[in-house]
Amino acid sequence: MTAPSSALAAPDLEAEAGVATALDALAGPGSYFTGSERMAIAAHVRAARGLASETPALAPTIATNAARIATEAISVRPEHIAAWEADGYDVLAYVELVAVVALITSIDSYRVGLGVELDALPAPRPGEPLPTIGEGAVKSNAWVPTVGIALAPTALSALPKEKGYKDAISKIWYLTDEFVHKYGVEPGRELTRPQMELVASRTSWLNECFF
Repeated sequence: MTAPSSALAAPDLEAEAGVATALDALAGPGSYFTGSERMAIAAHVRAARGLASETPALAPTIATNAARIATEAISVRPEHIAAWEADGYDVLAYVELVAVVALITSIDSYRVGLGVELDALPAPRPGEPLPTIGEGAVKSNAWVPTVGIALAPTALSALPKEKGYKDAISKIWYLTDEFVHKYGVEPGRELTRPQMELVASRTSWLNECFF
């Protein structure tokens, strides 16, 4: 057996910078949640995934839906979103919840995959939420509003800031949205594009994601 390559063990500086930026984004106020609420959601997601034991106070509706999205996304139905709205929450707040869950789950899965400790959640930044809504966001072929037809790249498009956070980390770990469906594009990484898509499709299948 040969020793592992030192290149493989070297930190990916671009990825590390991307994770730091994403965590900072999570800690700040969003369109509907404060920084404290977003950090609390992240902590509850970790607990739901068995990665943490302590959770800060969080409204039951938010905590329940965050755990469902993090661990049983395949079970989400329109009735859950209707119940969310019946509890007094804006449907676009659900989009932000999905964005926060997806971002912390991606970061934590990256760390777990590397076999290293999870990042400490940063202290929340003060400030009130300020809704920033994508122009033309409406319900079309999805359960929540999107700008244009709902596809994986446009799932968060109703909240441009959240989509921007997702796009920034996706560019580092995968591809920018403009190249997702251009399968002849090679990103110039250790894995070829077919190898990347094999990993992505296998992961999607295991997570029961049928976009």
